[in-house]
Amino acid sequence: MRKSGLIACLCMLLWMMGMGSTAAEAHEMSMVTAVKSNLKLMLNGKPLQVEESYLIDNALFVPYRAFAEGIGAKVNYETATRTVSVKKDAKIVRFQLGSSEAMVDGSSQMMVGPAQIIHNATFVHARFLAEVFGIQVQYDKAAHTVNLVSKQSSENPEAKTYYVTIEGFQFKGGNITVEAGSTIVFTNKDKVKHNAVAVDGSFKLPLLATGESGSITLKEPGEYDYFCELHKNAMQATITVK
Repeated sequence: MRKSGLIACLCMLLWMMGMGSTAAEAHEMSMVTAVKSNLKLMLNGKPLQVEESYLIDNALFVPYRAFAEGIGAKVNYETATRTVSVKKDAKIVRFQLGSSEAMVDGSSQMMVGPAQIIHNATFVHARFLAEVFGIQVQYDKAAHTVNLVSKQSSENPEAKTYYVTIEGFQFKGGNITVEAGSTIVFTNKDKVKHNAVAVDGSFKLPLLATGESGSITLKEPGEYDYFCELHKNAMQATITVK
């Protein structure tokens, strides 16, 4: 009887351990919902080859090494700190796996989502990694293609890319001062649609669903008051172009 009881206890313990492992794995998998994407990537009219890409909350994530080298950047990975470095011309971008914060020439900027490992490869938000190096991102819905257009900043070397997060019915980082010719990227993290519309009619983004981004480029100095078309009373901000 004692032997039978001991065996039963051992079986129960092994079963419980197996259930715990399965639950932990399920929890880890549920934290990131990555859907394999069949979007085509084009750089200046030519295919940009990446092994695979994924959509996470409607944002396109690509393998950082293939993507960065494809746009002419050099990459490095520090194993001890799990830090990725991407360098193109004089600009350096660094970010850690699992973090949404990136350091761009020493200044902190937030990405749509964290750099993360999918199928043993490191993936990062494609739009962020492109636009931070001055590459315009255009989505052709009909052709199911993401077009990347590199642009020399010789006209205005001070022009930069800034990021505004739409979250909690607010334009976070929306009241900003930028250089003429700079690009401002808006990313919606709310569960409802938002956009950005200039009071003077100089720009109007389409309604952005969760995870979607849209960008504007402001070339003329001045103050640009803007609002969300659907939530005008609650969501207002100002961009100052110098």
